[in-house]
Amino acid sequence: MVVSEPFMLYVSKRFVDRASKTFGLGLIVRKPLVDILRSMGVAFTELGRDEARRALDRVAESSGVSISTAQLVKGLVLAFLLPTGVFFAMIKKVHYRAGIEAEGYIMLEFLAEIPRAFRSTLFYDIWLVIPKSEEGAVEAAKTLREIVSRVGAQPLTEDEWRDTEPIREKLAGKIEVKGLTENLWATI
Repeated sequence: MVVSEPFMLYVSKRFVDRASKTFGLGLIVRKPLVDILRSMGVAFTELGRDEARRALDRVAESSGVSISTAQLVKGLVLAFLLPTGVFFAMIKKVHYRAGIEAEGYIMLEFLAEIPRAFRSTLFYDIWLVIPKSEEGAVEAAKTLREIVSRVGAQPLTEDEWRDTEPIREKLAGKIEVKGLTENLWATI
């Protein structure tokens, strides 16, 4: 399956740790997705928070995207990249890690902390993918499949998917993006 509209994927800490070893990223990795893509030789420009917001605004205003996709992208900017966005108000600990802009797509990487009473905090990465075109969607999906293939493990088990429920519940109805309430790893 290739999604030509923006979509998000949840990634477990277990997978990120294993990917760090597979791609030789070291023990402490601040921007795993960026570092993985760099080690794979993907051509991209790294984006800070403000640069990511400008890139998304540029995509939303592009004549090549539908009005509904443009509105969705503008909503994602508000939710994910503004300090007072819905995402930050709903979940106490969500951090923008980094982003990249490749020729056909933009990928943004967030770290979410899910505190749990009397148990250790859970950490999940959220990878937000914004294809600029059909070709970009195909290329983004191919890149993600290659990451999974090289790591040799699923990014999210059924148990880990269930553990993301607090994030999914809080965001459901607030923003509409494919993958928010469904595990797209099974179909990517």
